[in-house]
Amino acid sequence: MLPTLRRDYPQPAVCVVEVGGDTRLASRVESCAPLSGSPEAFLGTLATPLFGLAPDGVTSVIARFMSAPARMVRVRDNFYEIVGPSQATRPCGVEWLTASGSVVGSAGGCDYNPAELGPLSTYRNSVARELSTVHVDVNALARAISAGDLAEAESDWLAAHLAWLDIGQDDGAYGAFGDLGGEIDGTAAGLVGGTASPEFTGFHKVEMDLWKDGDLTAAAADTATLQQLVATLVAIPLATELPATGAGLANWVLRPHEILEDAVRDTLTGNDDYGSGTGLASITADVAAVQQLLGLLVPVLDPLSPGLIARAGGQLSSVLAAVDQTEVNGTWVAVSNLAAPARERIDAAVGAALETLAPIPDLLTSTGNAAPSS
Repeated sequence: MLPTLRRDYPQPAVCVVEVGGDTRLASRVESCAPLSGSPEAFLGTLATPLFGLAPDGVTSVIARFMSAPARMVRVRDNFYEIVGPSQATRPCGVEWLTASGSVVGSAGGCDYNPAELGPLSTYRNSVARELSTVHVDVNALARAISAGDLAEAESDWLAAHLAWLDIGQDDGAYGAFGDLGGEIDGTAAGLVGGTASPEFTGFHKVEMDLWKDGDLTAAAADTATLQQLVATLVAIPLATELPATGAGLANWVLRPHEILEDAVRDTLTGNDDYGSGTGLASITADVAAVQQLLGLLVPVLDPLSPGLIARAGGQLSSVLAAVDQTEVNGTWVAVSNLAAPARERIDAAVGAALETLAPIPDLLTSTGNAAPSS
């Protein structure tokens, strides 16, 4: 073997030779890494066991897999071996760690985007259906206002707003629908003139018209604007608003955490309550949106973090249970009117779910810890 290795590597190199390895291969497998170049992350070609070389000072590596949890492996004399009989594929990323646990570099990386294209496509189809529902509900709201029926208008407003929140697009979906999303469900926060600003439009403007002002004339005009905004969004191809690009997918897998984060920032503080007192109803819609997204991500996420979705599901159920306990005779209680114990139960349940959901973007994006190296 030495003549072959010397011919292939006339320069100084470190070689790893497996003798009598996998019977599907030749009687030996050898691979070398030039000392003057970068150490090789993987020296095997099929599944585990798999060998690699790491730079000086690296005491362990984290091997990441597309469909299995990451594993930490000790490095001895720059050499490591990954053994996982149940894993049918090789790792797709390795991070080098020092004795203190600091990551000093990475080699290779997992590209999760292809596995997420199917769930994103399913989500788009669902959003298209839900946007149609929003469109229908907003038209019903306009008819109730035109008929002068304030109670029916308030009921129709809530139905339309919850249908919107079911999509997981609260407050403009963190930019997923751009400025248009903000116009549909943005608040007056940051606008010059606040609620008097002409830029304050959409659901919350109509909410203020109905509940705070009881002004059906203003509500009719503002609902007409809302109808136009929703109709514009419905006409835009969702592939434009929810692109299947690397950046688009990375933004999409942020959504399960960010929906609840938005709920904490705006809804549980009462900042997006313009008179209806329906913030807790909004929380239930937010939870439904998160549950839908987690259901779509099960095939991709479960192999990477077994139990995470099940744990999150239980915590989201706890959020709903805590909210249900606040209803009085079947009516919603405004967040600002919650008794301290009830508020604490909801805050604790949402906080626990947020903590569980927080790692999802890093697990599922190619821009996280397992990012492919250049």
